[in-house]
Amino acid sequence: MKKLLVIEDNADSRNTVSTILQDAGYTVVSINRYISVLEIHGINPAVAVIDFLLPFGLGDDLCFEIKSHELTKHIPVILHSSSTALENIVGKCKADIFIARPFDLGRFLAEVERLAA
Repeated sequence: MKKLLVIEDNADSRNTVSTILQDAGYTVVSINRYISVLEIHGINPAVAVIDFLLPFGLGDDLCFEIKSHELTKHIPVILHSSSTALENIVGKCKADIFIARPFDLGRFLAEVERLAA
């Protein structure tokens, strides 16, 4: 079973995304706090799903840290937000994909599966 990392501060969103991924057969590590690149490396997720707005900063900054560090740059990152105006941020932070919320469940799971392969 592949392990996914979900970083989301909103409890309802975190639980919903985690449940969807668990129901799809993934092991999910769910975080609602700042997590260092070294901690992420220790978790070694197949994919990281990161909310854009977090209480400790912006998800794109964390994504950039992940993608810039030698130990974690291989981890695919899905950046998501309820704002649809963030498509251009994906390239700057090196996210693999941006998905706006509410997201199409089929597309979300297809992207997770593609990136976790």
